[in-house]
Amino acid sequence: MKTKTKNILALVAVIFFAIAEAYSRSGGAGGAHSSGDGGGGGFGAGAIIGWLLSGSGWLGKIIVIAGIIIYLIYRNKMKGDSGGTDMVSSSSQGPQGTPAPISPEFFTANPGFTPQEFSQKVNTAFLAIQEAWMNKNLGKVRKWISDGVYQRFNAQFTMMNMLEQVNMLSNINIKQIRVESAIQEGAYSIVTASVYFSMDDNFICKKAPEFDEKFTGDTATEYWTFIKKSGVAEKDLYNSNNCPNCGYVLNNDAGQVSKCESCGTVTYLGDYDWVLCEITQEEDYLRGNNRISQNAPELQALYKDTGSDFCIQLMEDKVSNAIMQYFVSKTTHNLKYLNRFTDDALFARIEQQVKAEDKFVFNRLYLSDVSLINMMQANNRWMATFNISYSSMRLQETANGLNKIDDTVMERSLTVTLAKKVGAVEKSKLWSFECPSCGAPYTDTTITECGYCSAKINSADNDWVMVNLSE
Repeated sequence: MKTKTKNILALVAVIFFAIAEAYSRSGGAGGAHSSGDGGGGGFGAGAIIGWLLSGSGWLGKIIVIAGIIIYLIYRNKMKGDSGGTDMVSSSSQGPQGTPAPISPEFFTANPGFTPQEFSQKVNTAFLAIQEAWMNKNLGKVRKWISDGVYQRFNAQFTMMNMLEQVNMLSNINIKQIRVESAIQEGAYSIVTASVYFSMDDNFICKKAPEFDEKFTGDTATEYWTFIKKSGVAEKDLYNSNNCPNCGYVLNNDAGQVSKCESCGTVTYLGDYDWVLCEITQEEDYLRGNNRISQNAPELQALYKDTGSDFCIQLMEDKVSNAIMQYFVSKTTHNLKYLNRFTDDALFARIEQQVKAEDKFVFNRLYLSDVSLINMMQANNRWMATFNISYSSMRLQETANGLNKIDDTVMERSLTVTLAKKVGAVEKSKLWSFECPSCGAPYTDTTITECGYCSAKINSADNDWVMVNLSE
């Protein structure tokens, strides 16, 4: 290869990989976004390289390369006081386009629903989540967040505590809340609202100040998704601290499960009010996902099986919960909480893999997307396959301080398969610390066998469990 061509190719490679890196915004969002291509169409890296190596149009090529270099310089200036994660300040113009119309059937299934009153709950939820994030304490919001959302935040708190990090948010200004979609799926109703806001964001790492980051006046749009059983009347979980079933005062120190101490009601199952089950960053929302349609023929038998209580959104929440447990186990080398989500064969493989790895910690860890992509029957089991995209940056603690394993926050993906016996009736809900066979509460959250009926908890005979995971 000629020297001139080599130099061009090297420059293109540097520029391409600089653009293609993924970045995550710090703060209470609990999500991630990419500053690169959002998916779909586009010119493509291969096409760009091929064009630059062709023998004509050099003036245009020089202009394109110069434009890319100017963009990279601009992006570097936009980083503010960014630490080692190479994150950029966010700037959003708010939600674009027109929201999807709400069908009359949705209003019939949810009597009394109004977008205005729902937006008030979103407003309350948004501000409360920011406070919980700053305090690294979900006790006050646990009653209306799903297991998956809880674990997304809880895993980040674990990493932040290992690195002695705090994230201070200030000057929070909600500019607009808009209901974007309201749909029904199986026995559930699902509403997504956009939240357009600005804030100041100061990420402080006491153990390694070189990872401090500070952004002022960030504007962003996030998409908050809530779920509720269709047809049930709303009982306010957002402005009341009483059990929606018996009225007993709820514990503000709720951890892995929010359960009334008087009547045993689990509050965040959608039986009483809208429950936050997803927070999606603008770029991830706009680029969409490859989720299977709820109208797919292979799902209809699950929807008709009332014992399964099937819902794609809830399945994706289960996977979010389990995969965050997996990530935490990789950093702590403690797999006791992961075991009940995973069948014995997969657990043995993960345990062997984790013990063979050196310990590390995530400086950032966000789920970008969890999508059910396939459902099939095999060997009298339902097999559900999910694609997972996540952004992370790994650090290793040494005698000389923290060393980067990853140069920046990178987007990665993995595939997870859950299985459940065809016809199995789940007595537990969303893995909420109850035996899937007899419904008895766990006396120990790390057990894999029920203390009352001796049923195998981490078995596909009773409930969905992970049977495969590949990165």
